[in-house]
Amino acid sequence: MFVSTRDPEGKNRYKWDFVLDRGLASDYGLFMPAGLPCFNESAINDLSGLSYSELAWVVMRGFLPQDDIPDDVLADICDGAYSDIHIPVEEAIDDNRLVIARLDRGPSCSFKDFAARFLARLISQYLSVKKRHTTIIVATSGDTGTAIQTAFCGLPNTNVLVLYPADRVSEVQEKQMLSITGNVLAIPVDGNFDDCQRLAKGLLNDNSVRERFNLTSANSISVWRLLPQTVYYFYIWKELKKKFPDQNIIFSVPSGNLGNLTAGLIAKRMGLPVQVFIAGTNANNIFANIVGKGSSSGSLSNKYTLANSMDISVPSNLERILFLYGEVPENIPDILTGKRSITPAVSKLLRKDVFVEDIITNEDIEAHIVRFWRRNNIVLEPHGVIGVAASFRYRQYFSGDNSIIVVLETASPAKFPDFQKKYPDIPIPQCPSVKNLEGININTIRPQKVAAEPGAIIKKLEILTRG
Repeated sequence: MFVSTRDPEGKNRYKWDFVLDRGLASDYGLFMPAGLPCFNESAINDLSGLSYSELAWVVMRGFLPQDDIPDDVLADICDGAYSDIHIPVEEAIDDNRLVIARLDRGPSCSFKDFAARFLARLISQYLSVKKRHTTIIVATSGDTGTAIQTAFCGLPNTNVLVLYPADRVSEVQEKQMLSITGNVLAIPVDGNFDDCQRLAKGLLNDNSVRERFNLTSANSISVWRLLPQTVYYFYIWKELKKKFPDQNIIFSVPSGNLGNLTAGLIAKRMGLPVQVFIAGTNANNIFANIVGKGSSSGSLSNKYTLANSMDISVPSNLERILFLYGEVPENIPDILTGKRSITPAVSKLLRKDVFVEDIITNEDIEAHIVRFWRRNNIVLEPHGVIGVAASFRYRQYFSGDNSIIVVLETASPAKFPDFQKKYPDIPIPQCPSVKNLEGININTIRPQKVAAEPGAIIKKLEILTRG
């Protein structure tokens, strides 16, 4: 069962399929599990020999009722999503006890593929049983859009509308989104990511619009896009334990909309023995301010950085983190808007589990990409390298901590080729979905930007569902 982050006493409980169908709670809260499946030390050790799809089955079995999703059906969902998934781990040569877990080897070259592929197959199964059609609305700051489009493209009984901020995504990210057609449509919105997210949430909570288009969500508004992300924490941890059996393992997570970090914190609550998470932010540092200073005041403007997918002033999943750590639900909206400080006890608990480092500047991003390549022969991109920079700061503060630090590389450097123009000695590795874009002139496929207002988006929904 699931609850809303804004339900003070958790009185209202919702089934998994209602949550899948609805996306956003009617009180504008986000859905969270009412309880979490837990793994003791013995159960954690039993995961060591499992493939990724087998591990996904074990973890996700705890969130889905067997009566609705039988074991064999869940196995088909996991096999279809993850049979060809792999996560290379690259050990830094010159930076002791630092490894890079590459989550950028999926179809869209982004870590978002891991959850999107599971979600697409779960929704497809649900729709086939219910004999229904749905329209999915997605706000993206760069990578979510392509991952969702790739996962749902050609899927029966679905349409996908992606809202992305015009002029605030990389050219490669935009080409990826606009070159996928059929039952999916991406449109540039005249605004920033927060405007796109506000529009998506508003339409999801407009009963007439939601019912007219059978509207739901597939970005991290949806808890079913979030929960599959817990799997790769378990997977990376177990694989590294084989190589470093006597070492503590901690994660450094580039943190924008905070879905990646939230999934890690949920995995920790489920029993994954990770002592601390390192959260690196760019200049959009509301999370660092709330954890470190207790308030979001002064950090709500959306700033443009080289790590554009993290250019988010109010991360959706911050609400889930506050809820997970016991913040009073009635206080959450005011905390997010800077009208109230976080409860001191909640702040203390968060600081115990999360080391937040800000502000990783554009200059830091460039310097660390160059430094890491020249010292370790590993190419990173602007988001993943924020995890590296934050891990170095952590080492400075806690020089006695000899843990293995795993940095999550969240996207392929191939999606950010402009960096190579300044540093031609740094090779940019290719991924197939980016290489296929060669020769496409963005100006020939880019549609006109639409106004950041509901009526303009509804018109696009009408075009998509008619087509």
